[in-house]
Amino acid sequence: MKYLSRHADGRLPRLLEVHPALLIEGVRGAGKTSTASRLAAATLRLDQPPDAEMVANDPEAACASLPGPLLIDEWQRVPTVWDAVRRMIDEDRSPGRFILSGSSRAAVTADIHTGAGRILPVQLRPMTLSERQGVAPIVSLKDLADQGIEAVRGARSAFSTAEQLAATVESGLPGYLGMEQPDHQEALRSYLDLAVSRDLAETTSTPRNTSKLRRYVRAYGAVIGTSTEHAAIHRAASVSKATGETYHDVLSRLGLIEELPGWSNNRLKRLAKRPKRHLIDPALASADHYDTVDSLSRRRPRLGELFESLVVCQLRATAEALGLGWRFSHLRTAGGDQEIDLVADLPDGSVIAFEVKLSRTVGITDARHLTSLRDRLGHTFRAGLVVHPSTTAFRLGDRIAAAPLGTLV
Repeated sequence: MKYLSRHADGRLPRLLEVHPALLIEGVRGAGKTSTASRLAAATLRLDQPPDAEMVANDPEAACASLPGPLLIDEWQRVPTVWDAVRRMIDEDRSPGRFILSGSSRAAVTADIHTGAGRILPVQLRPMTLSERQGVAPIVSLKDLADQGIEAVRGARSAFSTAEQLAATVESGLPGYLGMEQPDHQEALRSYLDLAVSRDLAETTSTPRNTSKLRRYVRAYGAVIGTSTEHAAIHRAASVSKATGETYHDVLSRLGLIEELPGWSNNRLKRLAKRPKRHLIDPALASADHYDTVDSLSRRRPRLGELFESLVVCQLRATAEALGLGWRFSHLRTAGGDQEIDLVADLPDGSVIAFEVKLSRTVGITDARHLTSLRDRLGHTFRAGLVVHPSTTAFRLGDRIAAAPLGTLV
């Protein structure tokens, strides 16, 4: 299978020149092993019994006998290797010695010490639109931060409207690319089945009712892209508050749930704190509810929620892969009179805000919440984008522009 370039490919070698070890984590199937293998001089695969047995018996000897960077794949299957790597780094802090890869938070119950200062975590998420074609985005988010809307004006999406909307039902997990839609969605439902059974066993030693947990996943997927109260999800899944909160924690540790917190800023008062609900990939929710391109064309509200979630997930993935250090949240006033789908706080204290619109035609009225935020923040407001599924980016006003999703990710 041909390797498709990832946004992180340029960053990871630079990190290995500085840090003794990297931890590449992410949900199962995100492409961690393929990406990490391109950087490694040798590999220990702990999902293979011979390697696992050797490492379990004498992890330091097993690691010391191989050249670096040494990839220790599926490290969480032999959790003692973590502390062995940590001790070896304490003895020799040379950069580029180890790469550990494994599913998100899979070994949270393991009795291990922190790797802070020794092992740098890097998240690998499902592929963005550009990554699925092995190319760079038309507009770099770094350029957007540096130049504001001048970075996007006139940019044309490499993806048609249909292709951008189709990504709401087509997953960015590399192993599922190119499947026919019925097979694709069936595979994604099986992926979720396995995530709440096999992967769950790696996350917690406490037995769980997997059928109830699976029901909770389906209920959660029905409300992605919204700020639905958790109590409503509990009711839809027919679980108690305590059980629902436990399930929420489990799915967060598995990396399937990744919510967007409410934004806080001392210049704006009475901001709502309830998070917006998101999965790591909105196509998982689409598959679980049998949403297709055809059915969503007749259910615009659902399509709008899925498209918003797609924009959030893909911008998050791109910014994180590039190491930009952006912190994401959403803005909603307590009275609901102002709402912005995604707010990025930049390391220099400035803000870039994104409003998601499903319409192919965008005007200044669609940017009214961005305009209001610009006026209230002043020079701190770097840029505001109305993200839509059309083809061309253009200026709407001072520091405000419309930009197709396909130009940014």
